[in-house]
Amino acid sequence: MSMTEVATRFAPLGIDWWIAGGHAIDLFLGWQSRPHADLDVEMFRSDSSHLFDLFDGWDLHGVSEGGSRPWSASMDLDESVFGVWVRQDHAAPWQIEVLLADGDRDQWRFRRDPSITIAGRDLVRETANGIPYGTPEAQLLYKALQTRAKDDVDLARCLHRMSDRQRSWLGHAVARMNAEHPWVEVLAASLGRQHE
Repeated sequence: MSMTEVATRFAPLGIDWWIAGGHAIDLFLGWQSRPHADLDVEMFRSDSSHLFDLFDGWDLHGVSEGGSRPWSASMDLDESVFGVWVRQDHAAPWQIEVLLADGDRDQWRFRRDPSITIAGRDLVRETANGIPYGTPEAQLLYKALQTRAKDDVDLARCLHRMSDRQRSWLGHAVARMNAEHPWVEVLAASLGRQHE
Protein backbone atom coordinates (compact mmCIF):
# COMPACT_ATOMS: atom_id res chain seq x y z
CA MET A 1 0.00 0.00 0.00
CA SER A 2 1.46 3.36 -0.99
CA MET A 3 1.44 6.53 1.09
CA THR A 4 -1.11 8.04 -1.30
CA GLU A 5 -3.39 5.03 -0.85
CA VAL A 6 -3.02 5.29 2.93
CA ALA A 7 -3.90 9.00 2.80
CA THR A 8 -6.95 8.30 0.64
CA ARG A 9 -8.10 5.67 3.12
CA PHE A 10 -7.40 7.57 6.37
CA ALA A 11 -8.25 11.18 5.48
CA PRO A 12 -12.07 10.91 5.35
CA LEU A 13 -12.29 9.77 8.99
CA GLY A 14 -11.03 13.08 10.34
CA ILE A 15 -8.77 11.46 12.96
CA ASP A 16 -5.12 12.18 13.66
CA TRP A 17 -2.71 9.92 11.77
CA TRP A 18 0.71 10.29 10.20
CA ILE A 19 3.37 8.41 8.27
CA ALA A 20 6.04 7.08 10.63
CA GLY A 21 9.40 5.30 10.57
CA GLY A 22 11.79 5.41 7.64
CA HIS A 23 9.21 6.84 5.26
CA ALA A 24 8.67 9.79 7.63
CA ILE A 25 12.42 10.43 7.61
CA ASP A 26 12.32 10.44 3.79
CA LEU A 27 9.41 12.89 3.74
CA PHE A 28 11.36 15.18 6.07
CA LEU A 29 14.45 14.93 3.86
CA GLY A 30 12.43 15.41 0.67
CA TRP A 31 13.83 12.32 -1.09
CA GLN A 32 13.84 8.54 -0.71
CA SER A 33 17.05 7.76 1.12
CA ARG A 34 16.85 3.96 0.86
CA PRO A 35 14.39 1.13 0.20
CA HIS A 36 12.02 0.34 3.07
CA ALA A 37 10.70 -3.10 3.98
CA ASP A 38 7.28 -1.82 5.02
CA LEU A 39 5.11 1.23 5.56
CA ASP A 40 4.43 2.45 9.10
CA VAL A 41 1.49 4.65 9.99
CA GLU A 42 0.99 6.08 13.47
CA MET A 43 -2.24 7.11 15.16
CA PHE A 44 -3.39 7.63 18.72
CA ARG A 45 -4.38 4.51 20.64
CA SER A 46 -7.70 6.13 21.53
CA ASP A 47 -8.65 6.11 17.82
CA SER A 48 -7.65 2.47 17.19
CA SER A 49 -11.25 1.21 16.86
CA HIS A 50 -11.47 3.20 13.61
CA LEU A 51 -9.18 0.63 12.03
CA PHE A 52 -12.18 -1.66 11.66
CA ASP A 53 -13.94 1.01 9.58
CA LEU A 54 -10.80 1.62 7.54
CA PHE A 55 -10.07 -2.05 6.93
CA ASP A 56 -13.47 -3.74 7.05
CA GLY A 57 -13.05 -7.44 6.31
CA TRP A 58 -9.25 -7.32 6.44
CA ASP A 59 -7.04 -9.42 8.74
CA LEU A 60 -5.74 -7.37 11.69
CA HIS A 61 -3.24 -8.57 14.29
CA GLY A 62 -2.28 -6.77 17.49
CA VAL A 63 1.49 -6.64 18.03
CA SER A 64 3.25 -6.69 21.40
CA GLU A 65 6.69 -7.67 22.67
CA GLY A 66 5.35 -11.24 22.90
CA GLY A 67 4.46 -11.44 19.19
CA SER A 68 1.19 -10.94 17.35
CA ARG A 69 -2.33 -12.28 17.64
CA PRO A 70 -5.52 -11.78 15.66
CA TRP A 71 -7.54 -8.74 16.68
CA SER A 72 -11.28 -8.37 16.12
CA ALA A 73 -13.76 -5.61 16.89
CA SER A 74 -15.02 -7.55 19.90
CA MET A 75 -11.57 -7.55 21.56
CA ASP A 76 -10.01 -4.76 23.58
CA LEU A 77 -6.36 -3.93 22.98
CA ASP A 78 -4.42 -4.05 26.22
CA GLU A 79 -1.63 -1.58 26.93
CA SER A 80 1.06 -4.09 25.88
CA VAL A 81 -0.15 -3.89 22.26
CA PHE A 82 1.85 -1.16 20.53
CA GLY A 83 0.87 -1.77 16.91
CA VAL A 84 -1.51 -3.45 14.50
CA TRP A 85 -0.42 -5.34 11.40
CA VAL A 86 -2.90 -5.14 8.53
CA ARG A 87 -3.36 -7.40 5.49
CA GLN A 88 -6.26 -8.17 3.17
CA ASP A 89 -6.65 -11.77 4.36
CA HIS A 90 -4.71 -14.42 6.27
CA ALA A 91 -2.90 -15.59 3.11
CA ALA A 92 -1.87 -12.12 1.91
CA PRO A 93 1.36 -10.30 2.82
CA TRP A 94 1.20 -7.58 5.47
CA GLN A 95 0.34 -4.22 3.90
CA ILE A 96 1.12 -1.76 6.70
CA GLU A 97 1.88 -1.59 10.39
CA VAL A 98 -0.20 0.91 12.37
CA LEU A 99 1.71 2.08 15.44
CA LEU A 100 -0.43 3.12 18.41
CA ALA A 101 0.74 6.36 20.00
CA ASP A 102 0.04 7.25 23.60
CA GLY A 103 -1.33 10.66 24.45
CA ASP A 104 -3.59 12.85 22.35
CA ARG A 105 -3.47 15.71 19.89
CA ASP A 106 -2.33 18.05 22.68
CA GLN A 107 0.59 15.92 23.83
CA TRP A 108 2.28 12.78 22.48
CA ARG A 109 3.95 10.52 25.05
CA PHE A 110 6.82 8.16 24.28
CA ARG A 111 5.71 4.58 24.91
CA ARG A 112 8.98 3.51 26.57
CA ASP A 113 9.04 6.48 28.93
CA PRO A 114 5.81 8.53 29.23
CA SER A 115 7.72 11.41 30.80
CA ILE A 116 9.20 12.07 27.34
CA THR A 117 6.63 14.16 25.47
CA ILE A 118 6.12 16.34 22.41
CA ALA A 119 3.45 19.02 22.16
CA GLY A 120 0.83 18.07 19.59
CA ARG A 121 1.55 21.16 17.49
CA ASP A 122 5.17 19.95 17.05
CA LEU A 123 4.44 16.27 16.44
CA VAL A 124 3.25 16.17 12.83
CA ARG A 125 4.38 17.95 9.67
CA GLU A 126 2.74 17.85 6.25
CA THR A 127 4.07 17.44 2.72
CA ALA A 128 3.17 19.89 -0.03
CA ASN A 129 0.47 17.46 -1.20
CA GLY A 130 -1.04 17.08 2.26
CA ILE A 131 0.43 13.82 3.57
CA PRO A 132 1.08 14.07 7.33
CA TYR A 133 4.30 12.62 8.72
CA GLY A 134 5.89 12.36 12.14
CA THR A 135 8.52 14.88 13.12
CA PRO A 136 12.06 13.49 12.71
CA GLU A 137 13.08 13.73 16.36
CA ALA A 138 10.28 11.34 17.39
CA GLN A 139 11.15 8.90 14.60
CA LEU A 140 14.84 9.02 15.53
CA LEU A 141 14.05 8.43 19.20
CA TYR A 142 12.40 5.13 18.27
CA LYS A 143 15.41 4.30 16.10
CA ALA A 144 17.81 5.07 18.97
CA LEU A 145 16.47 2.02 20.81
CA GLN A 146 18.29 -0.19 18.32
CA THR A 147 21.90 -0.31 17.23
CA ARG A 148 21.70 -0.52 13.45
CA ALA A 149 23.95 1.20 10.94
CA LYS A 150 20.95 2.39 8.92
CA ASP A 151 19.62 4.27 11.95
CA ASP A 152 22.98 6.01 12.39
CA VAL A 153 22.77 7.02 8.73
CA ASP A 154 19.22 8.34 9.25
CA LEU A 155 20.47 10.51 12.13
CA ALA A 156 23.37 11.81 10.05
CA ARG A 157 21.08 12.69 7.15
CA CYS A 158 18.59 14.52 9.38
CA LEU A 159 21.04 16.27 11.67
CA HIS A 160 21.87 19.30 9.52
CA ARG A 161 18.20 19.86 8.63
CA MET A 162 16.82 19.68 12.16
CA SER A 163 16.51 22.84 14.23
CA ASP A 164 18.54 23.38 17.41
CA ARG A 165 15.35 22.82 19.36
CA GLN A 166 14.74 19.46 17.68
CA ARG A 167 18.34 18.31 18.18
CA SER A 168 18.32 19.43 21.80
CA TRP A 169 15.04 17.62 22.48
CA LEU A 170 16.35 14.43 20.86
CA GLY A 171 19.65 14.61 22.74
CA HIS A 172 17.90 14.95 26.10
CA ALA A 173 15.39 12.20 25.26
CA VAL A 174 18.08 9.74 24.14
CA ALA A 175 20.17 10.54 27.24
CA ARG A 176 17.15 9.88 29.43
CA MET A 177 16.83 6.43 27.86
CA ASN A 178 20.58 5.67 27.85
CA ALA A 179 23.14 8.25 28.97
CA GLU A 180 25.91 6.21 27.31
CA HIS A 181 24.25 6.11 23.89
CA PRO A 182 26.69 7.38 21.21
CA TRP A 183 24.05 9.70 19.80
CA VAL A 184 24.12 11.78 23.00
CA GLU A 185 27.58 13.13 22.19
CA VAL A 186 26.83 13.46 18.47
CA LEU A 187 23.76 15.57 19.20
CA ALA A 188 25.57 17.65 21.81
CA ALA A 189 28.40 18.31 19.36
CA SER A 190 25.89 19.33 16.71
CA LEU A 191 24.75 22.07 19.07
CA GLY A 192 28.32 23.25 19.60
CA ARG A 193 28.61 22.21 23.24
CA GLN A 194 29.11 19.17 25.43
CA HIS A 195 25.97 17.43 26.66
CA GLU A 196 25.03 18.48 30.15
